[in-house]
Amino acid sequence: MSPTPLRKVWFYRDYRRFTGGHLKHAHYFDHVRRLPGFEPIMTLARWPAEPALREQVEALWGGRGEFVPRWAPGPDDVLFLGGEDWRYLAAAGLENLPNPRINLVQGVRHASPGTELGTYLAKRALRICVSAEVADAVLATGTVNGPVFTIPNGLDMAGVAVGPSVRARGRGVVIVGYKQPALARALSTRLDERNLRHETFVDFVDRRDFLALLGDAEVAVCLPWAEEGFYLPALEAMASGCTVVTMDCVGNRSFCRPRDNCLIGTDADSLADATQHAVKMSAVERDALRARARETICAHTLDIERARFHAVLRDIDRLWHTDGPQPRPPIDHAGHKGRLVDFMIIGAQKCGTTMLSQFLAQHSDIGMSSQKEVHLFDAPDYRPGTDAADIDARYRRYFEHAPDALIRGEATPIYMYLPDVAAELKRYNADLKLIVLLRDPVDRALSEYYMQKARGRETKPLWLALLCEPRRLWREADPRRSRSETREHGYRSRGLYSLQLRRLYRHFDRDRILVVRRDDLLHHHDDTVRRVLEFLGVPATVPVPPAVVLGSDESRKPHRLARVLLRLSYLQESVRLRRLGVRFAPSGDTRKRVYQLAGPFDRSGPAYYTDRNRV
Repeated sequence: MSPTPLRKVWFYRDYRRFTGGHLKHAHYFDHVRRLPGFEPIMTLARWPAEPALREQVEALWGGRGEFVPRWAPGPDDVLFLGGEDWRYLAAAGLENLPNPRINLVQGVRHASPGTELGTYLAKRALRICVSAEVADAVLATGTVNGPVFTIPNGLDMAGVAVGPSVRARGRGVVIVGYKQPALARALSTRLDERNLRHETFVDFVDRRDFLALLGDAEVAVCLPWAEEGFYLPALEAMASGCTVVTMDCVGNRSFCRPRDNCLIGTDADSLADATQHAVKMSAVERDALRARARETICAHTLDIERARFHAVLRDIDRLWHTDGPQPRPPIDHAGHKGRLVDFMIIGAQKCGTTMLSQFLAQHSDIGMSSQKEVHLFDAPDYRPGTDAADIDARYRRYFEHAPDALIRGEATPIYMYLPDVAAELKRYNADLKLIVLLRDPVDRALSEYYMQKARGRETKPLWLALLCEPRRLWREADPRRSRSETREHGYRSRGLYSLQLRRLYRHFDRDRILVVRRDDLLHHHDDTVRRVLEFLGVPATVPVPPAVVLGSDESRKPHRLARVLLRLSYLQESVRLRRLGVRFAPSGDTRKRVYQLAGPFDRSGPAYYTDRNRV
């Protein structure tokens, strides 16, 4: 029996110099190569005459498919078009072919009226937008013909030079200004006036040299165009370990969060202020900012991008032959007797929910929401009793990238903490599966404190913040508001896991809830992920490789007295948790101190703190 012929996907490029758009095109070329049953075919408008450009072409596409002088697609082949590649389709006389077409949309310029790119929206294609903002802009035109999917850009970490610790880096501030040279020079003048050491780059730098530059910089100031579709340099700077200062633009709103993983400026003066703050910020604030940046990077890997694209490509025939334009394509519910979302990671905060979400997103049968924390059930405008169909409608845009997923899930840690959410989850989907991650509550409390401090949302010292917590929470009239005390200052109360678990058990059978220890996810990756996959009912034989998701953890700072007092305050809670089958043990040093202080009051005695019982 002859082997089944590979289905070809045809690519085209007019390559004149390296750009981020060409890099992403090459990523999708490689994604096709990695999908069994498909083969990428590449045609160039012309072979570059310059040796340097030829080397770039070979690095991007060479050796990963077959280069041919012109397209000759068969009846079952797929056409891949990006940017102005539609010109080639017309010039080659292939416009009337019935073959499925995939259109990679990398900028909001495609939505600009009266432009060449805008006219292409009326041509039928399955459109893949590199950010939700680009998808929204395209759909707002009302002229798009065909399904629109959002697959956020993934970063190729293999090319990123992660430099030494900040204090050991050779460069201070680096201004990446090749897209906004005038602004870069104005900012340079402001920094000179403040005697801040910096280097300004207004000319395009080869990517290899650019990444090496970032790897040796303490602070990277990245200046995008206002209408970028996806601003990759800011993400590359985060991955390189820089403290990132950037500007708001369409293409970075989905991943640049001011004072959370980066600093934002609007003009030369505010950028200078942000840069000065980045240089002089405390080690605690800087490390927390960079840790959150690393979490952001883990949500934008090529593995996740590839898995989402593969789901679309495997289902391309059904999607292509669906009648009529589909601005928001329906997600196939074949095999889904219930609601759109099958499972949720609901807590607790600072316990590894980002890490587990990242792991599950790499599984071919699991579709994780495009935004890690959807915050639907805790939104200020959410009303108890909202119809389940309306909830699905609000969820739909977060799963457009996963039309072929067997199960779909999201991860919003505050769901476990808010008292009224469990009942709403049950009413939405009685078959919902819930995953709860827990860690030592003392470490969790300290980690949250330093996160809020780094975000500028906590100004009190640790002892005073813990002392003020009960009053802060008691005075909060609306826990759902965006900056409520409940959201931001529940350091100790979020670690009262037994109360939160009992609420869940009142609404869900225990076989619908899986409790996972953060330490197990870190140190026993394979066994723990296998247990999670078996709980979700998907093949546990699909490899889900570990990833470094957690960076520096401020919970490791000594704070010996605070730890002891917190541990004492959790003694009764530890008994309640043991009755629910959950145990934690502190580090040996703290364990000895607590037992010496609390032994007479702890009926369980030292057995609770022995390594034998660390489960």
